[in-house]
Amino acid sequence: MLEDNINLSHRMLVRTSTIHLHTITDGAKRFTVCLNTRMCSCGRFQHDEIPCSHALTAIRHRNKHRDDYCSAYYSNKNYQDTYAIPIEPLPCESTWDVPSHVLEEVVLPPITRKQPGRPPKNDRKKGFTEGEGKRGK
Repeated sequence: MLEDNINLSHRMLVRTSTIHLHTITDGAKRFTVCLNTRMCSCGRFQHDEIPCSHALTAIRHRNKHRDDYCSAYYSNKNYQDTYAIPIEPLPCESTWDVPSHVLEEVVLPPITRKQPGRPPKNDRKKGFTEGEGKRGK
């Protein structure tokens, strides 16, 4: 994901407003990036916690390292710590000890209400050559 954003960032222009605030121009679109708060007006930087292509353009303009702006969740150490605890597979279903009150429980589908208004037609729209009548042939 980061590599894709790097490739996209090479075609963008930077206009610096302050030390941390930049305006990134991508064709006809403009985006505002704040490196201090790690926010971009596109919303991807703060959502994914990985620099979007606009943020990478500003980071490259400031000669900063892109890994400093990635969340710690994406570090190799956290990745290895996630899978450090072994996950044991479940035994065969015949050996499970399920309590009787759980076996007696009946799970029903949720109660739904019919939406107001006329229901939509589910018919497929026919193409120009498929139609019947004067226009169809």
